[in-house]
Amino acid sequence: MDECKSFKKQYDKCFNAWFRDKFLKGSNDDSVCSELLKNYTGCVKKVMKDKDIDIGEFRPFSPNISSNYEPSKNK
Repeated sequence: MDECKSFKKQYDKCFNAWFRDKFLKGSNDDSVCSELLKNYTGCVKKVMKDKDIDIGEFRPFSPNISSNYEPSKNK
């Protein structure tokens, strides 16, 4: 999803730094990247909604998938 590339890049950079500098040294507080993750997942959900991609199509592959967005079946 090209629309979300910048959000993903920012989150990945933060996550990699957190993993290297904090997690591997014993800290499991991952809140430092939580806002970036929220922005990235929000973007992905919006793009999926805008493109009418139903997350339910993926549930057979991973039954634990959930989403706040469930597209209307009566279009």
